[in-house]
Amino acid sequence: MATILYKFRSSSQFDSLPLPGTTARVFDVKRAIVRAKRLDAGSAATTSRLEFDLSLRNANTNEEYTDESELLPRGTRLIVQRMPAARGHGLLARIARAEGGGGGAAAAASYQNVAAAQAGFYE
Repeated sequence: MATILYKFRSSSQFDSLPLPGTTARVFDVKRAIVRAKRLDAGSAATTSRLEFDLSLRNANTNEEYTDESELLPRGTRLIVQRMPAARGHGLLARIARAEGGGGGAAAAASYQNVAAAQAGFYE
């Protein structure tokens, strides 16, 4: 199992994000970070969640990954920054739309890493 290392800008050490393959899409890495850090956990009393996006930069080259379909190889070291987003265009809204789009083999085929999708990594 391969890993991608990430840390938030304010953190001093990297955390590992296990991957079921050799690459992962930027969007899927963002979704896994949101789940690992529980950024999607909101109060049940609030009806709206804070809209944000995550900016991912390569820790070695300082290259920003803006294309969410870009594939990141295993061993990539990322610097994560939480950024404000317009209402309805934040990362949580995009994750909800991606998960609400259906399931089964058709959804698994839309991922670059079909084996990882079938193993439930993206769920």
